[in-house]
Amino acid sequence: ALSIAAPSGPGHPPGAPSPRARGQRRPPAPLDPPMGLFRRGSPAGPGAGHDRGAVHSRYQEARFGYPETLTPAQRETLAKFKAALDAEGLRKPGIAWDDDHDLCRWLRARKFDLPRVMAMVRADALWRARYAVDETFHTFRHADPAAVKRAYPQTYHGVDRTGRPVNIDAVGRIDMQLINRVASEEEMVRAKVREMEHTLRVKYPACSRAAGRPINQSFVIIDLEGLSLLKWTGQAQNMVKRLSSVLSDHYPETMGQMLVINAPGFFAAIWGVVKNVLDPGTRNKIIILSSNYKEELRRHVHPSQLPRAYGGTDDSFDFGREKGPWTERPRSPLSPRRRRGTSRPGGPARAPSRWRTSF
Repeated sequence: ALSIAAPSGPGHPPGAPSPRARGQRRPPAPLDPPMGLFRRGSPAGPGAGHDRGAVHSRYQEARFGYPETLTPAQRETLAKFKAALDAEGLRKPGIAWDDDHDLCRWLRARKFDLPRVMAMVRADALWRARYAVDETFHTFRHADPAAVKRAYPQTYHGVDRTGRPVNIDAVGRIDMQLINRVASEEEMVRAKVREMEHTLRVKYPACSRAAGRPINQSFVIIDLEGLSLLKWTGQAQNMVKRLSSVLSDHYPETMGQMLVINAPGFFAAIWGVVKNVLDPGTRNKIIILSSNYKEELRRHVHPSQLPRAYGGTDDSFDFGREKGPWTERPRSPLSPRRRRGTSRPGGPARAPSRWRTSF
């Protein structure tokens, strides 16, 4: 049987009146330890209001290996890491390898073992040059992006309660026959590279500005609804493995939390094998749920940020379109004329722009 992660939270003695019956507000359930902490008295925990600014501004990092929580030994390793990057000419102030939160992602990926971290960094530098990552980011597009989305639905929609972008990946609906007709495996890999470069260069900075604190991880929903052994072919498994290796080798520690939902019965056997080869830190970020997942998902993502199909209240969800702080039009000072009304000279107010995925 699947191990279902049940939402945890404070209760009250049997027979005692409920908090609502006493006219009190039910306290929010605490976040799981790996996700961090909210300040005491904050409305930002699960069950809080939908004011994203209030939620994000009250978050306090409490996880292992982040700049806010480094031990003296880890701070020393971080300083040595910077020196090693300088010695190899990789660190460019304001451009590359110049952010402590990003540097700590790589350190955590190799348990602050500096020789292993530097080996990973060198391999990544060679890969980026060979793979022409910058060019891929700026120029790669699928010939028929709409068909690729139908074959493998995935997108980013909203943010979780800590401000991280939410990646919704409907693996259960993957259609390898259609993928084979509209894209090669190499093109799918390049699309993943472009997606991750956009996440690092655009999504995370926008989410950081909205949250008022550094954001460099995503909240991932893996939806297995519709997955069958007939769909989970060797080719599908190999493609998913290759995409996963790109993430682990070149975009380490960008997955902050993962909820696997609608897991079919046979997935328990797969997970029993997979979890044994995962790093404990990664394994602890993953929660496996069957179809009874919505309450747990709402603990991590406010309903206003969730599509209605996933237990939220947002009716704007579309796999063909992204939505989040990175798609919102930047605010600018309004002229006196526009302040007095909602229209602009020459017509009605423009609706917020949405960046349509085309990779």
